[in-house]
Amino acid sequence: MEWNKTLSIACALYKKLNEKEGYNMSLDCDRKTRDYLYGRLLAIADRLEGHALYKAGEKRDTNAARYMQQFAERPNKTWRQIYLSLSPYMARLGGAGYYKNMLDEVMIKFDPIADFTSDKPLSGEFLLGYHCQREVLRLKKDESPSIEDENLVKE
Repeated sequence: MEWNKTLSIACALYKKLNEKEGYNMSLDCDRKTRDYLYGRLLAIADRLEGHALYKAGEKRDTNAARYMQQFAERPNKTWRQIYLSLSPYMARLGGAGYYKNMLDEVMIKFDPIADFTSDKPLSGEFLLGYHCQREVLRLKKDESPSIEDENLVKE
C-alpha cells in the first residue's frame, strides 16, 4: 500500500512539473509517447504475472516490479527480458489471450520503431503510463475474463 501511495505522489509531482504537456491522470489510450507506452507495457506484464502467481498461490514480487529500475535505465533490453519471462505465466493462464491482446494494442502504437528499439533511459513519464494502466487493470479486476474465457480469445 505504501508503494502505491508513493507511486501516486510521484506521478502527481511529475504531472505538476509538466503541466504544459497536458498530462491526464487517467489512462490515455491515444498517447503514443515512447516513455508512456513503455510504462503501460510494464504495468500489463506486472498484472499478467501477478494474476498467474495469485492463481498458483505464490506470494512474491513480479519480474516487472523487480526490474523496474533497470527497465527505466535500459527499457528495450529489459523489456525483452521481462517479456520472455512471461511465457510460463501465460501458460498458467491458459494462453492469457486477454493480456496478449492488451500488449499487442500497446506495442503497435510505437511509431517510429526506433522509439521502441532505443535503449535511451526513460523519463518519469513512464511512471505515469505505468500507474494509469495499473489503475485501469485494478478497476477491471472483477470484470477480467476467467481462465476459461481467456482460452476463447483468438490468439
